[in-house]
Amino acid sequence: MPRSLVWILYAGCVLVWSSTWVVIAVGLDGVAPFLGAGIRFALAGLGVLLAARLTGRSLGTDWRLSAIVGVLPFATTYGLIYWAEQYVPSGLTAVLFGVLPLYMALLAAALLPDEPLRGRLVAGMAVAIGGLALAFGQSLHLGGEHAALAALAVIVSPLASAAGNVAIKRRGGRVDPLAMNGWAMLTGGLLLLAVSALAEDWGATTWSADSVFSILYLAAFGTGFTFVTLTVLIRELPAVTTSFIALIIPFGALALGALVRGEQVTAPAVAGAVLVAAGIAVAQLPVRRRARA
Repeated sequence: MPRSLVWILYAGCVLVWSSTWVVIAVGLDGVAPFLGAGIRFALAGLGVLLAARLTGRSLGTDWRLSAIVGVLPFATTYGLIYWAEQYVPSGLTAVLFGVLPLYMALLAAALLPDEPLRGRLVAGMAVAIGGLALAFGQSLHLGGEHAALAALAVIVSPLASAAGNVAIKRRGGRVDPLAMNGWAMLTGGLLLLAVSALAEDWGATTWSADSVFSILYLAAFGTGFTFVTLTVLIRELPAVTTSFIALIIPFGALALGALVRGEQVTAPAVAGAVLVAAGIAVAQLPVRRRARA
């Protein structure tokens, strides 16, 4: 694939994912978190599989990889994020999620021979953890009930995404990204709907234009476009490089949260995002320099 197209797709993922955090928060007004997330991923999965069929692609895939991606990045990560955004502002949720590249670096070092652990990772982690501490403190200050548990859930959630991305790097070199992701999205959506059926009251759902828009936007763009594109990017770029998306999007998410939802953007929140990004840069820039050499 031409390098210019790779970076265009990368930029597209950054732009769309920057918007998804506040759109999730909009959708939670009247719709229970697991229900909204389940409908989002089920619709996205059906849409991606339909696109695969209409373009003449086989719907067969690596079923084990598809199951891993469905259970981990889709059901686990987004189940935690949707639940947490009831209590933590959307911009701060994106900041806390920025720890993803550190999880990626650790898992890649353990499981991917071409991406060994570097000595500066520990220093970078220390800086990033300082940023997470600032963002966590702001989550407690600006959040409501269960804010501490919700912030912790967001910090843990990228671990499932990192595991799924490493699995794609290891097993996804020859799979069709539409078929694999379509089945994975459908799997994750059905799992989330099953949890919702047991834990949430569907009769209390209040549908509005905003909640319907949220689900449709997140299904089509925040899921269908981004995760199929991410599978392509993981094949074209180092796994850790793809995870850098997570340290760019908090700044856009903070701005959109303030503009759309009136969320307060505080100095500690911005400083936390800067420290997380700086820590990951410290950990990974030497790798980029060697790669260029």
